[in-house]
Amino acid sequence: MTVTVKDKGLKAVMREDAKGLDWNTVIKGRRLAASLPHILKLPVIKSVHDLIPRYLKKGDSLLDIGANDRHIKTLLERNGIDIKYFSLDIDQSFKHDYNDIKAVDRRFNMLLAIEVIEHIDPAVAMELFRSAFGMLEKDGVFLISTPNVCHPVVFWRDCTHITPFRYDELYGLLASAGFGDIEVFRIGSTRLKDRLLALYYRPLLRLMRMDFASGIAAAARKR
Repeated sequence: MTVTVKDKGLKAVMREDAKGLDWNTVIKGRRLAASLPHILKLPVIKSVHDLIPRYLKKGDSLLDIGANDRHIKTLLERNGIDIKYFSLDIDQSFKHDYNDIKAVDRRFNMLLAIEVIEHIDPAVAMELFRSAFGMLEKDGVFLISTPNVCHPVVFWRDCTHITPFRYDELYGLLASAGFGDIEVFRIGSTRLKDRLLALYYRPLLRLMRMDFASGIAAAARKR
């Protein structure tokens, strides 16, 4: 199978600029996400890497989008996770299996996009979500992480960040792209001291719709 995409503006994945995101898609996504709980009720994980083995079994295939130095492969090997690893990145400083999303010629059990989507326009992100759906096997999982914009400062620490994705809008856009069984997590400290401090300030955080967790992750399944 050859996966094609019309708009190719994703840094480290696609080229050219995408058209504006259809407002009907945004509105549909917000409606689909309306049942999500307050962000402070979402589960906290230490790292998005901890989620990878949860959705994979021995022999499964994984495509790492925006793979950079392929450190995810090293991490998987170090933890004894026996899967078929593939990488995609237009930066040719490191050797990758694919340097263009149009060259992808197979399907995968998991796609990763770790700290990628905040660097791109919303329309390009939506094209990535739709392309990811087509690149996955049935019941495959698209795993994404991005800064938590409910945190007061984390998104603004990087001048290359373009688009803030609230946890509920990320959920809605993934649902609009066809994904189901979408799980959303907060990425933050799991130390008892930090969790007790967050509990102490919880009323203020809830009042201001803020969060101590620095990142969010979403695991979306193709049904």
